[in-house]
Amino acid sequence: MGPRRSAVAHPKSGVTAGPVPVVGASLVGIGVLHVAATRRFYPESVRSIIQGRVLGAVEADPEQAAVRGVGFWYATAGLGVIALGRAVGQVERADRLRLDTAAVLAGIGAWGVSLIPKSGFWLFFPVAALAAVRARASRVR
Repeated sequence: MGPRRSAVAHPKSGVTAGPVPVVGASLVGIGVLHVAATRRFYPESVRSIIQGRVLGAVEADPEQAAVRGVGFWYATAGLGVIALGRAVGQVERADRLRLDTAAVLAGIGAWGVSLIPKSGFWLFFPVAALAAVRARASRVR
């Protein structure tokens, strides 16, 4: 019952807020780190996109498309994780997190780790475990 105890009434409106969205916030954090790490892990890609004047740069020069595409997709994946975290956070605040959310997060981790063992995909496993705990305490199962 721990997650439901975190519901509090907003002092001005009296509206009750649901549990603090720790699963959603964790995903947003992973996504932010992912986007921020783009420049560190793919500096040549970022440099090439800037040299290509950013807009339309990924496919503008066929010889640079692969180099530019790697950084673009790396950053875009991070943005996707941020969006996922925001969506999961909304569901979590409504105390409606489902157990299959944990399964999906674990599946993403397993997929990523199976293809890139030395990666941040390992971070999805503790977040999936946290989601399972939160989902079991949720109003929906």
